[in-house]
Amino acid sequence: MSDDNDDLIDSEETKPAEQSATSASQRPLAVASGQVVPIHAATGQGIKRGPGRPKKINPKPTNDDLIYHAEMIRQKTAFIEADPLVKSSASRQEAVETLQRVKEEVAREAAALHFQRIEEEKYGKDTSQISSRRITALREVANLELEIRRLGATMIDLKSERFQKIFKFFLETVRESATETLSPEQVDLLFNRLGSLLEGWEEKAQAL
Repeated sequence: MSDDNDDLIDSEETKPAEQSATSASQRPLAVASGQVVPIHAATGQGIKRGPGRPKKINPKPTNDDLIYHAEMIRQKTAFIEADPLVKSSASRQEAVETLQRVKEEVAREAAALHFQRIEEEKYGKDTSQISSRRITALREVANLELEIRRLGATMIDLKSERFQKIFKFFLETVRESATETLSPEQVDLLFNRLGSLLEGWEEKAQAL
């Protein structure tokens, strides 16, 4: 009888310990799926968060990260400074020349979008958005061309191919006239002197 009572007492004493172990095994761990959570989460009470998405904590950049980003900033700065359109704006060129460069850059972007659309179509992807962006770029090219022509009606582009042809024709007419009335030595003297005076004439004429 004594042995039976002892076994009963031992059984009653071990129940709380077993229940405690079972309860502890059902509690959430402080580390789950590689994510560290606050220590109070181990109590099984759960984590109460405020409204909105929890803040994302970015890791501190390493020395290699800082070196890489510094190099990217240097390359970006050099690329921007070497851009023809940036140089054109910094040099205060005429509006027609600046618009011409802008038109060329927009046309290149339109061509790049055209290439991208062709590549996407090879894989059966939807290209409607790319087409819409390209149409917008082409429309901008047309608007810039109209603006250039409008400004060209009131401004003379002395470095344009057409004007250079006209100026060359004028000089050839002068040489032909001089050859008919002057000696060869006088013609050479005249055009040597004229050539010296006409150096940089486009910039001088633009200031008029």
